[in-house]
Amino acid sequence: MSDRSVDSKIQSSTKSYWLWFLVFLLAIQSVLLSMDHHPMFFLGDSKSYIWTAISGWLPPDRSFVYGYFIRLVAVYTQSLVSLVIVQVALLVAASSVMAHLLVRYFRVRLWIAFAVALLTSLEPLQLLFTRYVMTETLALFVFVLYSWAFLHYLENPRIKWLFLIHGLAVVLISIRFAYIPSTWVCAIILPILAFPAIAEKTRMVKRKKIGNLIAHIVISTLILFVLSSTYKHINGYFQHKPPAYSYEGGFSAMGFVLPILEPGDFADKTLGEQVLKGLPFSASDRHVRWAHRYYEGGAVSRLQKLEPDLIKADAIASQAVISAIAHRPHAFFRLGWLTSTDYFDPSRLQTSIKNLLGDRRLDLEFHDQLKTRFKYTSDQSSSLDLNSLSGQYVFRSRHWIQLLLFTPLGWGLLFLFTYDADRRRKNGIMGLSSLMLVGIALFLVENPTPRYLHTCAWLFLMMTGVGLNSLFNREQL
Repeated sequence: MSDRSVDSKIQSSTKSYWLWFLVFLLAIQSVLLSMDHHPMFFLGDSKSYIWTAISGWLPPDRSFVYGYFIRLVAVYTQSLVSLVIVQVALLVAASSVMAHLLVRYFRVRLWIAFAVALLTSLEPLQLLFTRYVMTETLALFVFVLYSWAFLHYLENPRIKWLFLIHGLAVVLISIRFAYIPSTWVCAIILPILAFPAIAEKTRMVKRKKIGNLIAHIVISTLILFVLSSTYKHINGYFQHKPPAYSYEGGFSAMGFVLPILEPGDFADKTLGEQVLKGLPFSASDRHVRWAHRYYEGGAVSRLQKLEPDLIKADAIASQAVISAIAHRPHAFFRLGWLTSTDYFDPSRLQTSIKNLLGDRRLDLEFHDQLKTRFKYTSDQSSSLDLNSLSGQYVFRSRHWIQLLLFTPLGWGLLFLFTYDADRRRKNGIMGLSSLMLVGIALFLVENPTPRYLHTCAWLFLMMTGVGLNSLFNREQL
């Protein structure tokens, strides 16, 4: 038998494995969907997205893209169950692409890739958010495509791939603003990690190779700058406001870092004193930061009263936050460290999981909209009261959520102990992505919030696949 016929048989067999794996994933998810397909809500985010889908209203502090996604898959069908079905399909796709990335870019054994992808499709946070009217599942799917693109760029560093990478980055940002820091950091780090491949392709003297690297870094940042600026201008045009990712980002950040904020951090110190002194909630108590962000009388509402122009007020808040972090970085990092300890406080984490599950009943107006526009048949019970299978699963996953905080550490160990330069670079970019996402969960969120670790769960399981494969390789040496 010729080598060509042997290769053909191997390829045919591999394709058959992939097909059966995909059928198996779909079968499992179909069974789970038949048992647990009730749409769930996290208020008021879900309410905001629903209102965008129904009326076209653009929220100042959240994605409008997801609202239009709901319009596309649920408004026309008059059923939020169709949204759940589509999101389950996106989870299957994200899990399947993970298996491909493990095999193609990390040379992981096929059975390990399939096992890890299966676990990903059954992971608590993934299953939960496919049932929620929330951005997480759609954002994860785009993040998976984004990861696919930048892993390909590391092997084949051409400018055309940077356009695809940053195009996906802007789509990702438009769905969920939490990805803004990681996409900007990757825009700079990716060409640096790809330098060996860039140098190999150019075959120039050292000076010209470095020049080529600098060109890739500059072009990469310029592409992201132009594409993200285009998005901000479109957002501003539709909202009749100046270009921006969102119009309450400064208020949110001010609430997060309030314990380290001082009057001198404001451009107008007198204004800072008026905002921070005599507050009804302690400014130094990190556990009541949410009250300063959302409650009447809190620091944010006081700033908004002192500066009625909300665009200017948000800019003032942003400037004060940047000043506070720049002047007291140690206090900022300590704040993030203390937030990380909250994840290991059983009572606080369990309370956060209850909040994640949506422990607020639907108000009458919102419930009426759901019945009218989506033929919603349930009562006003909260998602927590519904006691769904996916909800119970997450409610019992406290230790898993804690483990996700160590995702960057796992990738870091793989980076240190991988001797193949190509795979080491790939471990490095995946580790950097997980570090940025965990950093957002710890430094820019006031409480332990498991939903900010949703993407980290995907990265953790991918890391598990790479790590297991490395262990098997060492055993064979």
